Amino acid sequence: MIVCPFNELKRYESIIPGLQEAMEAIEKLDSLEPRTVPLSGGNKILVQAGTTKNAADCLTEAHREYLDIQYILEGEEVMGWAPVKSLTPAEEFNTAKDKGMYAGAVDFMTIRAGYCYVVFPEDGHMPGVHLDEPKNYRKLVVKLKV
Repeated sequence: MIVCPFNELKRYESIIPGLQEAMEAIEKLDSLEPRTVPLSGGNKILVQAGTTKNAADCLTEAHREYLDIQYILEGEEVMGWAPVKSLTPAEEFNTAKDKGMYAGAVDFMTIRAGYCYVVFPEDGHMPGVHLDEPKNYRKLVVKLKV
C-alpha cells in the first residue's frame, strides 16, 4: 500500500503501469459529477461522491486483476487495511467484478482531501468508512490492471 499527497503520486509511475495516462486524464477532467471515465486497456477512473458508512457494518475488499488508487478530492474518509493473507473470505470471489469480500481485523487511517492511497491485490481495504460520525466525500477511484 502507498499513502501520499496526490501531487506526489507521479514518483511511482515506474512501478504502477498506466499511472501516467490516468494522471493525464485526471488533469483534463471537466466535471466532478459521478461517472466512469474509460482509459486504455480496460483501466478506468470512477468519480464518486457520498457519505461514509460505519466501519463496524462493513467487510474488507480486495481485487486480483486491478489495483485501486483512491484520491480524496473533498471531505475525508477512514480507510481500513490488512494483508489479504490475514483475512478470511466472507463470500465467493466475484471474478466478473474482480472483487472479493473478507472478514477480519484491519488497521484504520483517516485520509483527508488532497491525499490518496494505492492498494494492490495483496492489500485488503475497507474504503469510505467512518469510526465515529459520517462524513461526506468526493473522490476519484482509479482502477489499473496489474
